[in-house]
Amino acid sequence: MKTIVFYFVFLSLFFVFIGALFGGDSDNKAGEEINWQVLSSGGGSGSSASFILNGTVGQTAVGTGNSANFDLNQGYWQNFAGGEGPCDCEPGNANGDATVNIFDITYIISYLYLGGPAPVPYELCNGDPNKDCTCNIFDITFVIGFLYLGGPPPATCEEWLTACGPPLRK
Repeated sequence: MKTIVFYFVFLSLFFVFIGALFGGDSDNKAGEEINWQVLSSGGGSGSSASFILNGTVGQTAVGTGNSANFDLNQGYWQNFAGGEGPCDCEPGNANGDATVNIFDITYIISYLYLGGPAPVPYELCNGDPNKDCTCNIFDITFVIGFLYLGGPPPATCEEWLTACGPPLRK
């Protein structure tokens, strides 16, 4: 039974890949259009000692399922640059702690001049609050200006993507 399920999932993914490779519209940027077509396998289930999951391969229904302890997102979820929803880059938040502060300044200094770790999770975006598409000394002075001199705030993720473009690099 597991072999049949494996082959079914493999073939479904293969046809999705082929369709995406040869069936795309050249006027659309990659990932900016979702054609709501169902691969529908009729559903299946998986389980472990702690969990049971029932679902359909390739379902178009988007939503959440939950229990007292868990939430499950299902369906095709996608965030477009400039659209609604979270963007997973925070320009200026170099250390990834969700706040732009003095620690981000020292983090960028350490990265640029002392061989410290790169900004996280995205080296370029998280280390580039002024959206000049590079992490350099100007980003350090930009954050200092924002925090202590009343300068402009760091770019939003959407502003950074507009200025520098995808892909974000991890």
